[in-house]
Amino acid sequence: MKPAPPRAVHFEIGRLTLHGFSAGQQRRFVSTLQSSLADVGASGGDWPAGGRRTIGHLDAGALRSGASPEEAARLVATSLRAAVSGGADRR
Repeated sequence: MKPAPPRAVHFEIGRLTLHGFSAGQQRRFVSTLQSSLADVGASGGDWPAGGRRTIGHLDAGALRSGASPEEAARLVATSLRAAVSGGADRR
């Protein structure tokens, strides 16, 4: 018996607001967010089956003082996974 093909997970982010990051830090954030979301999507786990999920607003919480753009990106990716799999603000 063949294993089931992996499910594809696609993220579409309409707007992302970053406060206090320089242009270079924003690029680092985006790069890390992309790779973190790829890791989240590839991990399988408890993603809801089928259909589209919309999150109207995601508050990823507060970062520690001096946190890097990479830490911020990983926090957003983790918060996004929790919101999608936990059902926060779905439409």
